Amino acid sequence: MAKHLSDSSEQQEAESYMLQALEKRLGLQFDPSAVLPVSVGVRPDAIDPMNKVIVEVYARVGTVKGAQLHKIKGDILKLAFIGTELGPEWRRIICFASDAAASYVRGKSWATEAAKVFGLEVHVVQLSSEQQSRVMAAQTRQRMVNPS
Repeated sequence: MAKHLSDSSEQQEAESYMLQALEKRLGLQFDPSAVLPVSVGVRPDAIDPMNKVIVEVYARVGTVKGAQLHKIKGDILKLAFIGTELGPEWRRIICFASDAAASYVRGKSWATEAAKVFGLEVHVVQLSSEQQSRVMAAQTRQRMVNPS
């Protein structure tokens, strides 16, 4: 059976890989059952409560555009909110699957400045060439266009 056009299983697999690689690189231990002590329900992609680290991951290969920019800005806002609730001792990381995608928060944009002001760390975990191919195929399949 063919995948639905919007199926995101390839990105979910890539995000899982990225979190494992980030754990190893930074000596972290993410706890899927961890709950943040914040005033409203908010759930980042990963939490290491012992080392006080929260992470949002974005498995995009290539530059971001359109609604993808809003997803990243939403992640920045989520991490900023959590930071104000928990305090500056919590590390807040946004992790990308490619330098091209990360360039949105490393270049000249208000999102870059917001990430700096809120003390967010920007990391890139490169995917294997096989993972990149799967994610890129999914991105092509998921391409949404407005009918004319």
